[in-house]
Amino acid sequence: MSTIIYFYMNIGTNTKDIMKISKIFNNNNYEFFLVGGALRDLLLKKIPDDFDFTTNATPKEIMRLFPNNIQTGMKHGTISIIFNKKIFEVTTYRIDIDYENKRSPKEVKFTKSLNEDLQRRDFTINSIAMNILNCEIIDYYNGKQDLNKKIIKCIGEPNKRFEEDALRILRAARFASTLDFTIDQNTLISMKYKKANILLLSKERINNEFIKLLEGKNPRKGIHYLQKINFFRYFFNTEINKKLKNKITLLNRNKFYLKAIVIFTSKKDIRCLREKLELLRFSNKDIKLILFYKTIINEINTLRIKKLHDVRILLSKATRENYKEILDIYKALKGRDNKLKFIMNKIKSKKLLNDPLSLKELKINGNDIKDLKLTDNKNIGEILNYLLREVLTNPKLNKKEILIKKIKDQYLQ
Repeated sequence: MSTIIYFYMNIGTNTKDIMKISKIFNNNNYEFFLVGGALRDLLLKKIPDDFDFTTNATPKEIMRLFPNNIQTGMKHGTISIIFNKKIFEVTTYRIDIDYENKRSPKEVKFTKSLNEDLQRRDFTINSIAMNILNCEIIDYYNGKQDLNKKIIKCIGEPNKRFEEDALRILRAARFASTLDFTIDQNTLISMKYKKANILLLSKERINNEFIKLLEGKNPRKGIHYLQKINFFRYFFNTEINKKLKNKITLLNRNKFYLKAIVIFTSKKDIRCLREKLELLRFSNKDIKLILFYKTIINEINTLRIKKLHDVRILLSKATRENYKEILDIYKALKGRDNKLKFIMNKIKSKKLLNDPLSLKELKINGNDIKDLKLTDNKNIGEILNYLLREVLTNPKLNKKEILIKKIKDQYLQ
């Protein structure tokens, strides 16, 4: 017997369209329910980004009701309905038969039973269904209760769920972070037992779950569960201790996951870290930025920063676009030590960000240097870098006539 609860809510700007679609199914004697993450978010009083629906209508019957459609995943019974210039995914009730590669069902069988469809899903909080027309909640597996208790629990036997689809192991940790929930003890035991199965997943899927976890509401909790399944040992050949987890929580939220990776790989060399990030299919843009952060952090650790021009040199290397994130990482790692206090004080009191800090801010460019017709054909890049070093020492030198004189004095003797 299902637990029937009536829960009235607003389902965002799509309300009218969803109601109309629901009535079309209902008027043709088909069941139609909102399910999965969308309903979970609604019950948590969040407006979902997208909606998943399920029905006892077969894919062919769905296409007959809605001729304007996309056959998104006929094999798995999913049809994308195009309604009022919007796309809504609807999937026929199904049973998954056997799994391959610890990820996907080999075969699916359509069923007329909503209970059988909900039974195949991963966690109780994702196994709730709602009738759009009367807001009747169908909850065979106490998902609403687990939502209220903030618990992530597998439906049925956890070992079976994780054996079917190893990505569920990472999804559990991700939900712990994004929802700030706790993983049920039996579910966690099975996650540990089946942890090696995550090595069989595609690196793209691992990357996607990992980034979502780090960007979650409570990443520290998600990281805690990743530790339990040897995630960092498997993919970064490192361990995350309590001290590092605490440091990660000190970061501000801007570009959080990139900075978090710098912190928990702080003992890795650049070459090794690049290999790990490439293995996990991070984008070239992300890899470049993570390694850049790490390189500048290493320089701050080794540089003697005692004078004003030392801070300008640091800002020039860190760039205007990235210096705040780099100093945020340093602060999380080292605290507000004397070096950081000196840097921050000089940036603020001396208004160093008003000074020229990059080649493009010099009052001279490559064409100006070419016009000087240097007889020994000196490298223009070398000359510009020389001028930048001079200007970082004394910003008042950044005038075209002064810089030309500097070039002549240095290179035309």
